[in-house]
Amino acid sequence: MSYVQYIWILLSILVSVTCSFCFLQPEWIVRPGLSNTFGMYSFCVRGRDAMAVGGAARLCGFYGGEFGFGNIPSSTWQAACLLYGGGCLFTCFGALCSMATMCVRSSMDKTLVLSTRYLQISSVFLMTSGLVVYPLGFESRYFRYYCGSEADIYNVGACAVGWTYVLAIVGCAVSMFCPVLSYFSQNENFDTDSFEYKL
Repeated sequence: MSYVQYIWILLSILVSVTCSFCFLQPEWIVRPGLSNTFGMYSFCVRGRDAMAVGGAARLCGFYGGEFGFGNIPSSTWQAACLLYGGGCLFTCFGALCSMATMCVRSSMDKTLVLSTRYLQISSVFLMTSGLVVYPLGFESRYFRYYCGSEADIYNVGACAVGWTYVLAIVGCAVSMFCPVLSYFSQNENFDTDSFEYKL
């Protein structure tokens, strides 16, 4: 195995963990001072009892009380959840396939690396689409109720972009290097194989 292949495998694992972690967190959009946060399919709000006492306890849960695409308050958020979640699933499969290249014989290595590359390209496309579609839901009645009437598409109003959304963007940007590294790891492996056959 080459050094490029080791870097590709480690980066694939890192990206899959980062993006999946971001998908699970409710801190995509934050309302400063009120502890209200909104994610892909879950949210956290400051409890009424905590507000009366002056505490900072938060109530977190799924939109609508239980997980379901129909409970997500905006149709664009439903699409973003499906796209980004599907991309996260593809990155996890891509990480598993990249690790499998360590165990496969060289005759099957080319096919596995090629299929993993296409899987990772698809995951980048899906996650990027989800990240672009998510802000389109800022004009929904639900979002404007918590973030003010001035909230609009790509405008968070009284809220702020949370750390999880920024981390998801960074993870998606880094994941673009995975298919490139898989290409160079494959070329480097076959160059060394052909060199060994010549000896």
